[in-house]
Amino acid sequence: MEQELQQRDTSMPLKFSFLRWGSNGVIRLLYRFWTRIAAHLCPEDSFGERVAHALHIPLPDTLNMSWVNSHLAVGGRVRPEDIPALARVGVTHVVDTRQEYCDDKESLRKHNIELLYLPTPDTYPLSVEQLLDGSRWINERLKQNGRVLIHCEHGVGRSVLLTCAALVYGGMHGAEALELVQRQRWQAAPNHRQIARLREFEETCKSLPRI
Repeated sequence: MEQELQQRDTSMPLKFSFLRWGSNGVIRLLYRFWTRIAAHLCPEDSFGERVAHALHIPLPDTLNMSWVNSHLAVGGRVRPEDIPALARVGVTHVVDTRQEYCDDKESLRKHNIELLYLPTPDTYPLSVEQLLDGSRWINERLKQNGRVLIHCEHGVGRSVLLTCAALVYGGMHGAEALELVQRQRWQAAPNHRQIARLREFEETCKSLPRI
């Protein structure tokens, strides 16, 4: 079994893709421009929205989040008006990784949503200690059948790093975790520092007892 795992690690190296990171940035700018237009042309429950759906024109989601699996999601900022919608889709726990802002703990609590705050500057990776603390907290809630949203400002780097770390802590290989998250969320494009931190975290996890 150990030999199989070693072969698996070799066949799935965890690498930073400059091409994906760069092209994703351009696409995000275009998508952000489209969201501003769509917000005016096709507001929720409007005639414009119904026409767009009838013509199969993709509209921005009300909630900026993507489900990685049935109980774990990753996304961008949570606006105060988004909190009731989070509760409606079944989110029970939120992890905010932004240093520049913090979700309103009391507003979340009113909707029975628990908050974990792991402040990290934009474009920087969370520390190994933050990743360990966050991954333990997330996996404990998942074991209790909770539904966890991990988010930063845009759902591109910090939140993606922690989401991958939580999956690695749960037993997945780093490259598999990144592939899964990027498959479920097109915006996911951690930078080279965040990928390097994920590699470091994966090495740290190898010395931990399996959960």
